[in-house]
Amino acid sequence: MALASADDPDGELIRRVREGDRAAFNQLVLKYRSRVMGVAARMIGDRAEAEDLAQDVFVKVFRSLRDFDGRSLFSTWLYRIAANNCLNHRKRKRRERRLTEAMKVLEPLRSDGPSTPHALLERRQLNALLEKAIEALPEVQRIVLILRDMEGLSYEKIADCLGVELGTVRSRLHRARVEVQARIKTLCSADEPRSVAL
Repeated sequence: MALASADDPDGELIRRVREGDRAAFNQLVLKYRSRVMGVAARMIGDRAEAEDLAQDVFVKVFRSLRDFDGRSLFSTWLYRIAANNCLNHRKRKRRERRLTEAMKVLEPLRSDGPSTPHALLERRQLNALLEKAIEALPEVQRIVLILRDMEGLSYEKIADCLGVELGTVRSRLHRARVEVQARIKTLCSADEPRSVAL
């Protein structure tokens, strides 16, 4: 197991935590708690839920710190855990909102018409198709799509949270949008003669 990089400003605290020093872990929590809370609050939109998620993130960090290999900064690794934790929470708790917000990705595919029962049924069917298309994306594309198109985070914040380059964020987002639109078009044409099971 690699130790934290000598360039990592948290390297000494990590070493102490691995040796069983709880006070060192408390220092890490104090240093990063507000940042993790900020990520969670922006992604979740509910302060009480964000506090619970932040606490869960630090429990996960404590349990897996021995597996931290030092190839990235501790802060980058922490942000990645926080982002994934928030995304998993949103998937469990806010699925309907996620699908509604994701409709803007498919603007060219839908026409805004009257809210007739037929139009509402079509919208529900499109939501079901969209859910399938998003869930079929590779994880790395799905995360970027959610952070950008549903959470409205900047490319820079996404790169920071996920620990990737800015260009990687842009290319993954582009591929995710293209893939979702292509899947929706395919599913729509395949389902045209019949209703989508809701």
